[in-house]
Amino acid sequence: MATKNDQVNIIEVDRSTTEQSSWYNHISSSRIDKWRIWPRALITLYGIMFWRTTEWFMALPEPTAPQSAFVSVIVGAGAAWFGLYVGSNSKKGDK
Repeated sequence: MATKNDQVNIIEVDRSTTEQSSWYNHISSSRIDKWRIWPRALITLYGIMFWRTTEWFMALPEPTAPQSAFVSVIVGAGAAWFGLYVGSNSKKGDK
């Protein structure tokens, strides 16, 4: 329990001379989280992969069952990934 005689010392630290000014010092991690760079890049890469897989499958003269299963896995994984991407927020407190 605190008494009247307890003291709190506050120390201010001047870091203006210790940090070098660079472009990456001005970008905070919260701003990068808000932009959602990694999820957007991954969903874009998935879109490219999906497109290329579809082109490959449609060019096959007679697709086999394993080839159809491979395409089904690609499509199913994309549906799951897209559902997670759309259902998530950049922060837990955002609505």
